Amino acid sequence: MLSTSYRQDRGVSPVIGVILIVAITVILAAIIAGFVMDLGNSIGEDEARAGVAVDVHHDPQEIDIRVVTLGNAEYINISGTPYTNHDNSGPLGDRSDMRELTVGDEVTIDQDDLEPAGQEGTVTAVAVNGDTETQVGSEDYNFT
Repeated sequence: MLSTSYRQDRGVSPVIGVILIVAITVILAAIIAGFVMDLGNSIGEDEARAGVAVDVHHDPQEIDIRVVTLGNAEYINISGTPYTNHDNSGPLGDRSDMRELTVGDEVTIDQDDLEPAGQEGTVTAVAVNGDTETQVGSEDYNFT
């Protein structure tokens, strides 16, 4: 008598195996993407951000600075050559007009507001957020 014993090794079919591998890969990709996206959002959170328009005009010779938006900044300070070479007797008055600007503030620095050493240089807008200062605008000028 012939006796045949059927031995069945049950395993996972190749289709189910592929589906499981793809699912695990997708889940791992989602987890890694979550970490990467979170890291991307935290980069530069301490930097001050603001929108400032700096325009240099040559007829008449003047520099216009307008604060468009503060973003996360508390205020904007103007620095650079016009600040360090400012003539307090000019039309602008003293340098305090170039400090702690907020949305909607506009400063016009006329050629007459500048000492001879300040007739050419760079005007810089700096956003301030607590102890953090970040340059948000800059423009070179030459009134000589």
